[in-house]
Amino acid sequence: MQCFDCAELGSATAALAVCAECGAAACAAHAAAVPRTVHRTAGLGRSTSHAAGRRLLCTHCRHAATAAA
Repeated sequence: MQCFDCAELGSATAALAVCAECGAAACAAHAAAVPRTVHRTAGLGRSTSHAAGRRLLCTHCRHAATAAA
């Protein structure tokens, strides 16, 4: 699979991740790991993990997520 952003720029780079938001393939230069809160079911409620999980986003979705925050 090839990186979507690199293909738009005219080069062929192997992808190493798929964006969790839009599903586009991304290479190391166009992928970013961002922290996410992990929740687990605990009895009738839910528990939040002390350690953050990670979510892989492409460059465009990462910028959109930080602009909205």
